[in-house]
Amino acid sequence: MNARRVGICLTLVLATGVARHVMADSRPPSVDLSRLPIAIGAWRGAEAPPLDETVVTLLAADSYVNRTYVAESGTPIGLYVAYYAGQTPGDSMHSPLNCLPGTGWEPVATSTLSLARPDGTRGAVRRMLVRKENEQALVLYWYQVHGRMLANEWDSKLYLLVDSVRLHRSDAALVRIVAPIDGSVQAADREALAFTQALLPSVNRLWSGR
Repeated sequence: MNARRVGICLTLVLATGVARHVMADSRPPSVDLSRLPIAIGAWRGAEAPPLDETVVTLLAADSYVNRTYVAESGTPIGLYVAYYAGQTPGDSMHSPLNCLPGTGWEPVATSTLSLARPDGTRGAVRRMLVRKENEQALVLYWYQVHGRMLANEWDSKLYLLVDSVRLHRSDAALVRIVAPIDGSVQAADREALAFTQALLPSVNRLWSGR
C-alpha cells in the first residue's frame, strides 16, 4: 500500500466517529434515476431484466437503473446506475473491480481515462478489459460524487468523508457502462466512449453541483 493510500486509511479511521454522526443526519437532494432518458444521442434504450433479488440485496442501492442501449452499429451497450442516498464507513458502494470477478468476469487490463465534461472540466473514468471464458467486454465506470466524476474508489471515499462534514451529504452514485467485444477492442472502445460522452449531460442534470 503506497503512502497516499495509507494517509487516506488513517483519515478514514480517525474521522469515523464524526462521519457516522454527520452522515446519519444527511438529507441529500432527491435524485430520480428514471429521468435518465431512453433516447441518448444515437442510442435507444430498453429496460434490462431485473437484477436477481439476492444481487439487489447485496448491492444495497437505494435505487438503480439497468438498461441496454443500441445504435445503428448494433452493439448493445449496457448501462447500470446505482444511487446511494447515504453511506457510512464499512457500508458503501461496491467497486466493479471487486464485484465482476465474483460473476466470472476477470480483469485483463485496467487503466484510467480523462474525459471532457459538458461544463469544460475533466472527469476520470476507470477502463477495464474483462474476460469470461471465450467472451470479452469493455467496462467503463466512475463514481459520481457531488459534481465530481471519479475513477478511484479511494478518492470517492475521501471526498464523501470530507463532504459529509462540509456539506452534510454522503449520497453518491456508481455509473457503469459495458460494451461486448464482438470485433476489435478498438471498435468497442469507440462505441463505449461515444455513448459515455452522449450520456454525460443527462447524468449531470440528475445531480446538483458541489
